[in-house]
Amino acid sequence: MEQTAFQPRLKFWLLDEGRFSAEYLDGLQRVMAAIFRMEHTRDLEDTKRAIRYLGRAVAQSPFKPTIDRAVMQWMRYRLSRKMPGLPLPTLDELLRGTDMLETNMDQWKAKAVAEGVLIGEQRGLQMGKLEGKLEGKLEGRLEGESLALQRLLVRRFGPIPPDMLEQIAAANLEQIETWFDAAINAPHIAAVFTPTSN
Repeated sequence: MEQTAFQPRLKFWLLDEGRFSAEYLDGLQRVMAAIFRMEHTRDLEDTKRAIRYLGRAVAQSPFKPTIDRAVMQWMRYRLSRKMPGLPLPTLDELLRGTDMLETNMDQWKAKAVAEGVLIGEQRGLQMGKLEGKLEGKLEGRLEGESLALQRLLVRRFGPIPPDMLEQIAAANLEQIETWFDAAINAPHIAAVFTPTSN
C-alpha cells in the first residue's frame, strides 16, 4: 500500500508580504496592507507614516469595533521589539491617536543616537543575519550528518527501508549522531534504531 494514501492533502493560500512593493501597498486602504507596510519600515519617519496609515486603515475598516484593540496591541508589541525601551502609550491612548507615540519615538531616537546605540531596524537586521548564519550552519551540519548516516547504513545493510528514512529525516542532530555510532557495530539495521538500555 502506498504510504502517501494516508497523508493529508492540504491547500493553502500563500500571502507573501515581502512581494508587495511599498508603492502597491500605498494604494490600498486595507488593514492587512497597513500591517505589511508596518513590517517593512526603513527608518523612524517611515515607521511614523506606517503607524498613521495603520490607524487610518483601522478607523475606516467596517470591522473597526472588533479589530481596533487587537491591531493596536499588535503594533505596541512590534514597536517594543523594534525599539526596545520606547515608552509606549496605553491601548486607550493609541486608539485616540498617535501624537504621543510619535513624540516618544522622536525622544527615543535622540536618546539612542546620543548613546551610540543601534536603532531597532539596524540591530534587527544585524541580529537577523547572525541568526540566519547560525541556523544555516546547523541545518547544513544536520543534513551532512544525515547523509553520512544513510551512506553508512547502505554500505553495511543495503537499501534503507522507507520508515527508517522517515525517522532519519525527522531526527535532530544528537539523534543522528547516536544512530551513526550505533550503525558502526550493529548486527542488523533494526538494531541501529532500537534504543538500548545501559
